[in-house]
Amino acid sequence: MAELIDVTIPGQKKSYPLKDVTIIGRASTTDIKFDDLLVSRHHARICKSASGYLIEDLGSQNGVFLGSEPITSPHSLTNGEKICIGPYTMIFRDTDSEYPSPSEFSSTEYTQIIMATKDPLPIEAVDETIGRETTDKGEFEPFQKRLKIFHDITRAIGNIFDLDALLKEIIQIVFTMFPHAGRCFVALQDSDDTQLTIRTIHTKDHTLAAEGNVMSQTLAQRAISERKSLLIMDTQMDSRVSTSIKIIGARSIMCAPLICPQKTLGILQIESKSKDYEFSKADLDLFTGIASQVALLIYSAELFDDLKRANERIASENKNLKKQQKVQSSFANIIGKSEKLREVLELVKKVSNAPYSVLITGKSGSGKELIAKALHYNSSRAGQPFVVLNCAAIPRDLLESELFGYEKGAFTGAIETKQGLFEVANKGTIFLDEIGDMHPHTQAKLLRILQEKELQRVGGTKVIKIDVRVLAATNKDLKTAMGSGEFREDLFYRLNVVPIHIPPLCERKEDIPLMIAHFLESSCADVGKRVKGFAPEAVTLLVNYSWPGNVRELKNVVERIVTLAPDDSILGVDMLPQEISNKSSVQLQKYKSTGTLYEAQKQLEIEMIMDALKSAEGNKSRAAELLGISRKVLYEKLEAYKIS
Repeated sequence: MAELIDVTIPGQKKSYPLKDVTIIGRASTTDIKFDDLLVSRHHARICKSASGYLIEDLGSQNGVFLGSEPITSPHSLTNGEKICIGPYTMIFRDTDSEYPSPSEFSSTEYTQIIMATKDPLPIEAVDETIGRETTDKGEFEPFQKRLKIFHDITRAIGNIFDLDALLKEIIQIVFTMFPHAGRCFVALQDSDDTQLTIRTIHTKDHTLAAEGNVMSQTLAQRAISERKSLLIMDTQMDSRVSTSIKIIGARSIMCAPLICPQKTLGILQIESKSKDYEFSKADLDLFTGIASQVALLIYSAELFDDLKRANERIASENKNLKKQQKVQSSFANIIGKSEKLREVLELVKKVSNAPYSVLITGKSGSGKELIAKALHYNSSRAGQPFVVLNCAAIPRDLLESELFGYEKGAFTGAIETKQGLFEVANKGTIFLDEIGDMHPHTQAKLLRILQEKELQRVGGTKVIKIDVRVLAATNKDLKTAMGSGEFREDLFYRLNVVPIHIPPLCERKEDIPLMIAHFLESSCADVGKRVKGFAPEAVTLLVNYSWPGNVRELKNVVERIVTLAPDDSILGVDMLPQEISNKSSVQLQKYKSTGTLYEAQKQLEIEMIMDALKSAEGNKSRAAELLGISRKVLYEKLEAYKIS
């Protein structure tokens, strides 16, 4: 028969019989189940073969150790071999093996007595004596009682994640266990090659306060390197004891390494100055058990502290990103000084804090999303989510579940419950771009949200209350869509509480030079290039182009020109796209002026208006269409330039 003997807790042993295939892990389906986060769900497998038993790591996070060595491939087990999985230590025993296992698993596997009292013995002799010791009932019962007290206290402090507070609690536990102790401390090291530093220390003897952080690095490093707890029963009888220990007058010492699967954290050490009490072998076993649990508590506290710092860093970065986003989404990021743009921005300022829906209209690329961001980030909801959805980019069948969410099993592929964007945007703002492309069935559900401030997920019955401000945008004529039945009239009036119309770029040409300068600067920064700017002739053509794609088209043109332009160059007419520079050089010369840029622009506009009127045979509506401007703008320019 083969079995594993669990010797994790000193004085306690538990036997696990092995089957032909035995799985060890944290999952409830395993053959040997360990409830510890350092143990993977399926950690290791032990299989019986013709030659004996093999142990294999099943891709665990913290590894499988035979003794102190991790295994990387299936490994044969020998009788009496020590297996370490997470915080658990087990001994493999095969009664059918030709190699007999020891009748007792002595404490020499994890402890070592350096000096015995009165009659010093070689270490080897002491180990043999310990191996033959048996604990009678009178000695075991008080040991078991103290161990139970220790477990009760460790459960009570299991939720302490502040490392310094945890270490102070640990010291108090040790003093409770060992009332004769005079000094106890925890010393930790940053890495394997650094000296230990006392992190927490407590003493009952005020005369020891002056010695403060005095400790024996030699004793500590020996405990760490040998991975064993060490006991000095009487320091006065051992000439090998360091001067630092004799300085503080300690007569009996126990030093235990704080061992975790990944590393050794440091040591836990306790000292007694009493001439009448010396730490015993039973004390060392209990102290070693305490140290093994303390190591896991400290390791958990360090992980929690690392996680807390990471969360604080992420929170700080998120806060900074929100600040940057708010700055980028403010009015300062909207370029222009035209009267029409100023009117739009004034309206945005007035309605930013209003809870009502806003319908933003304008041609594609005119900057509707920028206005929506300005509305959100200049409102009282600025610290809450700003969620954007392009209704035209989502297939009709998916738009409803994207907006309102769905319950698990609502349709094929709904393997889990998912929040919709309205829930994500709760307390904040949702921006529905291209609202005119939304299906009438989805429009009805949106109308209910606007009216009742509540929704139901697809496939669900629970009513979810929400508080979301809705901003919508479209480049379509919704009134025409209402007439054809493509857009609900009741929804239109719910969305159109505050209408904001963004004029196309061709109606605010005075903003174009400012936008050109802005996009030129940002494009040069993006590609790491320097250009001297646009030539006056190029600026004139850019200003007078109709820009059917509006601001988006202007930005793309500038970015393309900067990407292709040589360093330190002046961007001339030859760098412009063909659709912008389609005038012949003769026509361009006719529009040149020896005056200022404004005079050149004025002259060019007069010539182009006259050419358009001639081509349209005096029809002003047709001429405005040829020029890419509204009839109202044309009349304003005819009056300003005194053109009859």
